[in-house]
Amino acid sequence: MLKKRFIDHIGILLLGILIIEIIGTLAWQRYRYGGDYYYMTIGHSIGTYTVEVPVNIPVKAYIYRSVAKNDQGQKKVLTLKTDNVDPGPFKKGAVVRLTVNKHYGITNYKVIKNKQHQMKF
Repeated sequence: MLKKRFIDHIGILLLGILIIEIIGTLAWQRYRYGGDYYYMTIGHSIGTYTVEVPVNIPVKAYIYRSVAKNDQGQKKVLTLKTDNVDPGPFKKGAVVRLTVNKHYGITNYKVIKNKQHQMKF
């Protein structure tokens, strides 16, 4: 009887730990990678630097600086440094959606292929 109660309590304890771990992971993901979306129209690159792609080949990545705007119309001057996943170069006039985190800066970017987001400055 005592052994069965002990096993039941361990199961409840493990379930509680699992729930706490899931909530903690989701909170960390939001804190580290979440943020507001800003949209930047690509102009000329202001510089380059070298990154390595997964097969250890160095490639040229690009740096862009421009005014970006969110859906509420707020503007910010942002500097985008491309990474080894999509080093660029981007076409002039392309629109890039940036995820701007208040703690870590730009955490993600994606080129918007269709004209779903018109930039009006």
